[in-house]
This record gives sequence, structure tokens and C-alpha cells, in this order.
Amino acid sequence: MVSMLMVPFAFVLPIFSGDPAPSLLRSKAYSRTLDCERLSPQEGAERRPGQIIAAKPRGDFVERSVVVCAERLVRPGVRPPRDEAILAELDARSAEFAAATSGRPDLEDHTWLVEAYYPSAQVSAKISFAAKNALMGQGRSVSDRTPILAADDILVITRMAPKDAYPAACQRYFANGSLGDNDALLAVVSRDPQETMLHAGLCTSGVWTWLK
Repeated sequence: MVSMLMVPFAFVLPIFSGDPAPSLLRSKAYSRTLDCERLSPQEGAERRPGQIIAAKPRGDFVERSVVVCAERLVRPGVRPPRDEAILAELDARSAEFAAATSGRPDLEDHTWLVEAYYPSAQVSAKISFAAKNALMGQGRSVSDRTPILAADDILVITRMAPKDAYPAACQRYFANGSLGDNDALLAVVSRDPQETMLHAGLCTSGVWTWLK
């Protein structure tokens, strides 16, 4: 639900509108189940188009912001700490990755595919879904199609270091026809098992470029 940006602080919550802090009607335990992030109205409008409307310039010199909260579906401590850290920043990182593709006018008419490389299949699915939503928010044409590799290619590429594996996979996708001249692949990857940050690469016409 969205509250209008009529006051210095507005809150966008899937479950209620208003201050997410504990109150007479909201227990501390319940407030702890919320993951909240403060954004500028412009960032909020980009992340949640149609739900948040960027505030027009005003002359009262009040700095306005939006707090976006989501209720956790899994209680804290159930997921591995690394998965929790990745998912906590997923929307923000996905928006960054999608924005990084906007500087390529030559790709405006391309069909975008998304692939996520992460040890957990469940988390990979969430990463892929978030990245597709972020691309669509940028006005990109997004497909659910997934590029494929031959069994021999997989055996060779999985033995490579990450810095070599992703460019090699990109080349093979283009060579075997999984990615055509009018396709662009946004790959969201975990490069280091000790790292709690995702990275993104772009594959077009067999050429790999790191975005973030």
C-alpha cells in the first residue's frame, strides 16, 4: 500500500501504510520481521513504478524520503547468513545492474535474457526474478528463455577460474546460437564464495563485459 507523499516521510508497505516502528498497534516482534530501506522519492519511483510517485520540486526546503518495507517470508536465522545478506540487498543491486545497461543505446531494441550464477538454486531463482523486473522497469523487452551449453562445454568451463569462465560461456552461447545478434544477456553472478556481493556482466554477440 502506498501513502501519498504529503509529509516529509512517507512509507510504502505491502501490508500497511504508516510508520513501521513499534506502537500500541504494532509489537516489537512484528516490527523486527520487516526489512526496511530509506530511499529518495526518485529512487522509490524507479524501484516501484506505479506505486511511488516522485515528488515534484517544492519550495519549502524539506528533504523528503520514502521508506520501503517488506515482510520477511522466512524468519531470521533460517537461511545461511550469506544468503540473507545477498537477499537483503537484492532489489537495490538489481536496480543498479539494470541502470548500468541504460548507457547502451545500441541495445535498446534487443531482447534481454537473464541468468543467475549462485550456489543456492532457490536464491538464484530470486536473483533472476529481481533482475528481470528491474530490466522491465527500464523499459527493456525481457524473455524467460535461457541460453544453453553442450555437455562438453560445461565440463570445460566449470574447470575455469570465474574471470575466464564467464567470457568463455558468453562466446559459446553465441557460437551455438543460444544468443542471437538481437539478444543481450544480463548475467548476475557470485564471483567469490566468501563475498556477500553480487556482480553483473553483459554478453552480446559473444563479447563479455563486466558491468559491476
